[in-house]
Amino acid sequence: MKYAFIEKHQAEFSIKAMCRVPRVARSGWYTWCQQRTRISPRQQFRQHCDSVVLAAFTRSKQRYGAPRLTDELRAQGYHFNVKTVAASLHRQG
Repeated sequence: MKYAFIEKHQAEFSIKAMCRVPRVARSGWYTWCQQRTRISPRQQFRQHCDSVVLAAFTRSKQRYGAPRLTDELRAQGYHFNVKTVAASLHRQG
């Protein structure tokens, strides 16, 4: 919340002054800025999983469910859990 306020008003005041008001360290501000642009390993895995599951789902003419897609993906060398495939299908609608 404090960092969002600083981000909103950074054009009006210096970062040094803006960090002084809510008593936030400047290093904390810059760390927060870097973390917002970074993609976590879990997000990278989900993106990879979603793309693989979507490709298998379209190859099956959108007829296979999570258990059958999991078997299909295991035959291709991917070792996803049934729940992971189901969550991926749910995320993608």
